[in-house]
Amino acid sequence: MDLPPVVIKWLKTIEWRDGHVFRPVKITRKGPDVGERYHDSGRQYGGQIKSGWSGACRRAGLPGRIREWIPKGEKKPKEWFVPDYTPHALRHTWASWHYCVHRDIIKLQTEGDWSDIKTVMIYAKLMPEAYKEQIEEWWRIGPAIGNCP
Repeated sequence: MDLPPVVIKWLKTIEWRDGHVFRPVKITRKGPDVGERYHDSGRQYGGQIKSGWSGACRRAGLPGRIREWIPKGEKKPKEWFVPDYTPHALRHTWASWHYCVHRDIIKLQTEGDWSDIKTVMIYAKLMPEAYKEQIEEWWRIGPAIGNCP
């Protein structure tokens, strides 16, 4: 699957990092220990990109909320940024936009890496043709918000 040009442009602005965008980070006494990349666990564990996604959304200034709790047996509260947008929701949006622009269910199935058409039908929703031009424009230049390059 090709990334929209605007996404490639944004990723190129990440000057301090090489390699994969989402990588696990463990906080150690010596500081952050950044792993190589997330590996496919065959859907055994879930949440493989939760911390990477949370951090990326927070740094990008995307909306969300701070969840605060006190872990059992501890006195000091912990905080976690919970983004309003999830990768799962974005996958639904991408599938609907893809079908609106291309009108090719087989291409969508292949690029979305779904094993059967039934799954594609769950993700992709039919959008009016009138949105096609706006979607293509967003893919070219991105949203009109202040913190985007």
